[in-house]
Amino acid sequence: MLIPFILLAIGLTFLALIFTVFWLLKVSGLFASIKIKITQPTFEFLTIAYKFQQGDYSQSADIFRDILNYSPSHSTIGIYYDKPDVTPVEQRRSIVGVIVDETKDQEMIERMKKDDYKIFKLPKSVQSVYTTFPFNSVFSVSIASMRVPSRLANFIESNKLDAHPLIEVYEPTLIHYFVPLSNYEDYNVPELISSPPPASEE
Repeated sequence: MLIPFILLAIGLTFLALIFTVFWLLKVSGLFASIKIKITQPTFEFLTIAYKFQQGDYSQSADIFRDILNYSPSHSTIGIYYDKPDVTPVEQRRSIVGVIVDETKDQEMIERMKKDDYKIFKLPKSVQSVYTTFPFNSVFSVSIASMRVPSRLANFIESNKLDAHPLIEVYEPTLIHYFVPLSNYEDYNVPELISSPPPASEE
């Protein structure tokens, strides 16, 4: 007599699990509309503490996690200099950092510098290919990585634009993506001088 009730309980639990996963993916941005436009983002003269890396872009997650040890509340940033469709994985150059205030965050900056983070000042944003994505859970980053960069690349190619590098700024509930249409060198950290672009991008 108990078997039907047990099966019913299992079925309801399974349905609840499916609903929970679906809801979590939905709020994480799986079905979010991606609206791309050309505009000037509002970011002005950001100071960042960053680390440079060369290799698979997925390794950037390690630096993002490390930054949480210094501050879980500061906005973070990633800059990806090379196009994945033409650049071998081992030659892809990027930085990951945290946006800091040189006055208020002096102590944190000094701690990060001791751990091999460098300081760099980004220029005032120029006209860029721009979009945003919701940042509501840990899954948002993975979903955004699968959906947004390819859409931006298609937009740039379709409109025959010269735009690079890809910049991501992570705020508490929103990820900003923008690809500058000018002043490209202003976003180049010093390490890029000693790490020239692959021949396919020259």
